[in-house]
Amino acid sequence: MLTTIFLLIALALGVLISLQPAINTAVADRLGNPLMAATFSIAISLVLLVMAWISIGKFDGQWSKISSLPWWVLIGGASGAFFVAGGVMIAPRVGVATFFVFIVAGQLIGAAVADHFGAFGMIERSISAPRLIGILLVVAGAALVQSSGETNP
Repeated sequence: MLTTIFLLIALALGVLISLQPAINTAVADRLGNPLMAATFSIAISLVLLVMAWISIGKFDGQWSKISSLPWWVLIGGASGAFFVAGGVMIAPRVGVATFFVFIVAGQLIGAAVADHFGAFGMIERSISAPRLIGILLVVAGAALVQSSGETNP
């Protein structure tokens, strides 16, 4: 039951995140700068997360642990910034659906490689034939979505 709840939350988050490039594009149009819109979006995220962090009472002494983090944690933060900025700049040109189907295809490829090698301390999960077929189907779907939605130059 708990897994079902988590999967439904993940589905809802997927729906919510699918709105982000369109919303940020509208912000970029009003501000006249896609990077300013991305910065505004990330700033809102930061404020909300700090508020959540403070509200659960975990604001004590954790700053000292930051220096012990490995270098590759920077990839996590950078990927969020690249995603938001990329969405503002790419989605208006290719369409939100095409943007996201390519994002999902890239996520599956990256996740399968990370699972295969047990990257960043994850459990190793081999790229099996069914996984590979699933990834190839998503890549084929990405190509179909892109080719069916070409209306912009």
